[in-house]
Amino acid sequence: MAQKEISRKMFLKGTAAVGATTAAASALAGCAQKPAGESAVPAKWDRETEVLIIGTGFAGLAAALEAHGAGSQVLVLEKMEVPGGNSAINGGVYAAWDSRIRRKFPDLPEDSAEIMMEDMLKAGQRLNWPALVKKVATESVDGIEWLLDLGTPFQEKIVQAGGHSRPRTHTTVNASGSDAIKAMLKKAEELKIEILYEHKVTRLIREGCGKGRVLGVEVETGEQKKYFKAKKAVIIATGGFCRNVELRAKFVPWLTAEFPSTNHPGATGEVMVEAMRIGAAATQLDWIQLYPFADPATGILDRPAVIPFNAPAYCIYVAKNGKRFVNELADRKVCADAQLFGVKEKPTFTIFDDSKVDEFFNREHIADGIQKGRIIRADTLEELAQKAGIDAAALKETVARYNEMVDKGVDEDFGKPSMKAKIEKPPFYAIPQWPSVHHTMGGLQITDKAQVLDLDGNVIPGLYAAGEVTGGVHGAVRLGSCAFVDCIVMGRTAGKNAAAAETPAA
Repeated sequence: MAQKEISRKMFLKGTAAVGATTAAASALAGCAQKPAGESAVPAKWDRETEVLIIGTGFAGLAAALEAHGAGSQVLVLEKMEVPGGNSAINGGVYAAWDSRIRRKFPDLPEDSAEIMMEDMLKAGQRLNWPALVKKVATESVDGIEWLLDLGTPFQEKIVQAGGHSRPRTHTTVNASGSDAIKAMLKKAEELKIEILYEHKVTRLIREGCGKGRVLGVEVETGEQKKYFKAKKAVIIATGGFCRNVELRAKFVPWLTAEFPSTNHPGATGEVMVEAMRIGAAATQLDWIQLYPFADPATGILDRPAVIPFNAPAYCIYVAKNGKRFVNELADRKVCADAQLFGVKEKPTFTIFDDSKVDEFFNREHIADGIQKGRIIRADTLEELAQKAGIDAAALKETVARYNEMVDKGVDEDFGKPSMKAKIEKPPFYAIPQWPSVHHTMGGLQITDKAQVLDLDGNVIPGLYAAGEVTGGVHGAVRLGSCAFVDCIVMGRTAGKNAAAAETPAA
């Protein structure tokens, strides 16, 4: 199939020990041979390139731009009809301890790579691989400056998101990752980097039986099967497997089909499994994150679902009984667990007033959410409670107590470390929310050079990976706004290192 136009429409809880993940990886590993009578390595390749990249999300496009910039011939494969994957529909939030934007706010508390790294390790329950965390945190600044230079539009504000000890979360203008995807696709088009859509990778081809280098891939496109050779390296940037109910339930059995997902339909993880079949190691596949603030009716992450995450210091989370149930600045696992195993009644709500809408929210996005029925607006707390189905007397009591604690500067109920404003200026707003399967923290084991490792800890020649398909960066819990930076930092790393790889002698 010919390349399609770039301007297409843009489209927890852990339950097992890490050792179980290793056992699962061992069970899946082995030789990815074709049926009897057919050679594992094709007699003829349909296409050749130097660096072959699988996926068009943040990590894949970052890898493509860097590999091309390093002088390599690049080809990108995308199984879907449209580019971007989860990256195009995420909340557009990027954590960086410094940036040209952050420096416009000199009153913000001091931040550093070390503080950001410690926040990630704390949330990850120190299951993170320290070398990967250090790299992502340290290079987060270079990453956002690179995005800005590409023309990615970011809002002129910095917020403190749940689990972060400092304000460091940057948000794109439309609160959508598509802002960055569009900028990267535009650059890729200018550089004439070829992207083939509806090309699904069905097999990774490795010489020998789990011993040699990765040579290329087998692809299905339409009714055809093709073989693409990578003379330098293959980069896997295919994202996670939240939409593969059967696979995720192998590692977290209670995450059945009853749980919706924020992810796009292609987040099914088959290339990760193929990598494991040719000997790649995986880690922490049983840590799967739920997003606590998704649309309760659909499970999707729309613009209203980003608001509770972006401004927890300016809002409270309450249940139908009108009472708070969690520290709003806690990480996503704490918030989701409090809903699923504490509240137990769908939905919960984010409550805030009009006082900081222009400064820390987005009035246009709120108006759009009201028009679509996703955000409830009222002139009084009693009216808000009535419209939302919340106990009105309890909500008034909860807000009054919260406002008293704001005056004291101490959250005596849940230990929220930052309470920036009272909830007292009408109109008042409520956003219904409920957890939805969102991010797989586990995946392929990589080095800080984005090289994929085998079960013995050795580098698999010719194979790199970046983004959500990998494991080890986030440990038990990924902090919100750290996926974007992970993909950019490690995607750029994979592209540079793949381009620098030596081409084996013919």
